[in-house]
Amino acid sequence: MTRFRHPLNDFSAPARGSAEIWRTVLGVIIVIALGVGMGTVMRQGMDVLLYGLRPSGGAEALRGTLTESARPSSELSFLLMLATFACNWPALWIVLRVLHRRPFHTLWGPLGRINWKHYRIGLAVSLTLGAAAWLPWLHYTNVTGITVMPLENWLLLLCAALPLLFVQTAAEELMFRGYMLQQFAARSWSILGWSVAPSLLFAFLHPSEGMPLGLNWLSLVFGLVMAAVTSRTANLGAAAGLHFGHNVINTLIISTSMGRSEPVLLSLPPDISAKPPLLIFVTLMFLGSIIYMGQMDLKFIMAWRADPTRKGQPPIRLVLPIDEKWIQLRERRAAAKARRRAARERLRAQRAERSRKA
Repeated sequence: MTRFRHPLNDFSAPARGSAEIWRTVLGVIIVIALGVGMGTVMRQGMDVLLYGLRPSGGAEALRGTLTESARPSSELSFLLMLATFACNWPALWIVLRVLHRRPFHTLWGPLGRINWKHYRIGLAVSLTLGAAAWLPWLHYTNVTGITVMPLENWLLLLCAALPLLFVQTAAEELMFRGYMLQQFAARSWSILGWSVAPSLLFAFLHPSEGMPLGLNWLSLVFGLVMAAVTSRTANLGAAAGLHFGHNVINTLIISTSMGRSEPVLLSLPPDISAKPPLLIFVTLMFLGSIIYMGQMDLKFIMAWRADPTRKGQPPIRLVLPIDEKWIQLRERRAAAKARRRAARERLRAQRAERSRKA
């Protein structure tokens, strides 16, 4: 029988040896705990090094009782926050090595590394959709009172922000569309597992005020888009590029100035909501991911129809995982059943022979 290998099958293959639900839940908890813990220590250490915060004040000093003159700027505080996401990388490495006994590079996909071609395509698509969402909205709403950061200052901050933004977006993709997606897809191809569950956690960790339980619906849809793209590319490159472009536009180029600390070039007035263009942005991404998934699945179906050796193989094989270990287990069970049947036949024949002799 011809076996068509879906990209999600190859992407989740490294997780099949340790895909128990308790391992996945424990791994997620450990990654979050280690990431938050190491990030907190890292941030406090940077405060001590950069602003002369002395530990002599004990816990109160570490809570940030800085004088006004020693407090960091909002832009620098944002850069330090991005730097703490680097702690998620070793946290994932520890969990994969200790809990799952597999190397870190398997999170990227079958290539064992990020696919930079996919990354560039994802980045270009994200920047294009961002322009398509923001420019018409700015034109037709006639927004006034936009604050523009001096270009030389913004470019200087941009040089520091872009590498840190890559670390932050890649860390989130490694966690939600790498680790969690692989672990759930290795157990079942139910979309509730490999797509909805990681996206829900992603949305809860990006809370939105005024929403039930703080659930950020835009982040939920964005997570579903990233999961869909990853499931059809078998690599985190495209999702990481889309995520990076999204954050560049909405945190470094244009954003609302209300309660934000990003080194943003164009700051909207506090009374202007940025949700309409963000909603357009995410909606365009969602529609694009549906078209892309449909195009990829159509290719698989056409390949199945054109295969002369399929011998009646149903196309359902295109949407079900091919777990080699499960196939081997099924074959061993069938062989053991055949051996037991043969043993019973021999025993029956021996009894009949003894009966005839008697």
